Amino acid sequence: MIIDSLFHRENKPLRKLAFLVTIPCAILPILIATAGFMSIPFEPLFFKNDIYLFSFIYLIYAFGLFLSWQYHRKWTPAILFAIHLISQFAFVKWGQFEWLGYLPIMTIIGTSLLNQYYRVGSLECNDPLECGKEG
Repeated sequence: MIIDSLFHRENKPLRKLAFLVTIPCAILPILIATAGFMSIPFEPLFFKNDIYLFSFIYLIYAFGLFLSWQYHRKWTPAILFAIHLISQFAFVKWGQFEWLGYLPIMTIIGTSLLNQYYRVGSLECNDPLECGKEG
């Protein structure tokens, strides 16, 4: 069984929340925020000014990526997240291209999957803290 030691050993609520929202099992809030930002040129997704809620979710997600990066020092999730942000901006700016709507969703899923893989290591290592920081 793979154990996310960083998440389980964290005691501060904000840091624990930041770790939680970056794992693939808890990807729903960032996917909802992505959909909310993709609806910006049309109308609010849930309520007026829901962009502030989505911005907060993005800040927590980015904080979680930063905390994970401090542990595994791999740039791939950050690069995918940057591609996600660029593709999301491109979709809002030039939304007439249907395929452009899939790119933000796929890159955020890829970001979460890679981040979790780097954080917990491979199947050969159940506890990345015992196996070293190479993961």
